[in-house]
Amino acid sequence: MRACDNPFRVQRLGALAYRLAGATWEELLARAERLGFRAAIVGPEGHGKSTLLGELGSRIASARGLELRTATLRRGERRLSAADGGRLLAALSGCHLLLVDGAQELAPPEWRRLRDAARPAAGLLVTTHAPGLLPTLHECGTSPALLGELLRELAPAALDALPPARELHARHRGNVRDALLEAYDTMARLNVPEPR
Repeated sequence: MRACDNPFRVQRLGALAYRLAGATWEELLARAERLGFRAAIVGPEGHGKSTLLGELGSRIASARGLELRTATLRRGERRLSAADGGRLLAALSGCHLLLVDGAQELAPPEWRRLRDAARPAAGLLVTTHAPGLLPTLHECGTSPALLGELLRELAPAALDALPPARELHARHRGNVRDALLEAYDTMARLNVPEPR
């Protein structure tokens, strides 16, 4: 199977919408507003934090006429690069909403600098693995049922070729991203056709 035909290719995974559980979008947006749009989305790796951050940020920016500014920290990056920091914080005003994915990576002094520099912005939303940087807006979680729903959406005709959702979910300790990457590899190895 060509990579562009794999139903679990990166472009399809990136297009998945976040499945909000335990609250409605209206409730989540109201809570974000009560927190002054300064809050954290919390959860382990592969539980949808980045997806939720992007979707929530877009909803807030659209509803309030704000400009989004984003930065993503990768594992081991203890500070924002000069380019990312400059792009994120330059001429910052109340018409900007800042989204920082992976804020837990920042060294404590760097986090304090970012938090303080972000004060003029309309909001600062971050993702982090554990509570504590900002008030928790939402805690992301996964389940075998959620993974099963995603598998059915992405590859309904190939479900018999894939390990069961419960098994994939357990093997990857709830990390849906890694489970879907395994599904990609399985499809590539088995050469299972999937209608486009």
